[in-house]
Amino acid sequence: MKLEVLNLNNLVFYLNKDYLDKINFNINENVEQEFKNLFIKLKNIYNLELNGYYEVTVYVNDVYGIIIEMEKDDDEYIKIFGDTLDMKITFKFDCEIFYKIENIDFINFNNYNLYYCNNELFLSLKNNLKLSYKDYLYLLENSSIVYGNELKKLKSHMKKIL
Repeated sequence: MKLEVLNLNNLVFYLNKDYLDKINFNINENVEQEFKNLFIKLKNIYNLELNGYYEVTVYVNDVYGIIIEMEKDDDEYIKIFGDTLDMKITFKFDCEIFYKIENIDFINFNNYNLYYCNNELFLSLKNNLKLSYKDYLYLLENSSIVYGNELKKLKSHMKKIL
């Protein structure tokens, strides 16, 4: 699990599939209650003050897990409703994820597609291939995750190498 704080009003949580399994998160069950429980856990783990109204986008990928982007909206909400937390949650299922890399030495090209864009290299898993746990951790350690709007912008300029 990783938290990226873009600024005081924008948070991104990266929750890999193994972490979700450990907390028994099941997106197919009562989604509202599952997310309420998840946000309480994240709030406690990171000692966050979450209150107000948030636009939340949840990117779901079968191989990685989920990425949660939280953008705080108007502070007028707090003036009206106090320290409560309210969210509008949008799900993006089957989200495509690429991995930006700087070194190709560790790559087994049977498992990945390789792309080039703006003097940078990117990988995608072939057919959402499920790597061994060790290989996947190594990939995560040696890459940056690219997804959502950023990936959409890049893909129009990417050239597939392999």
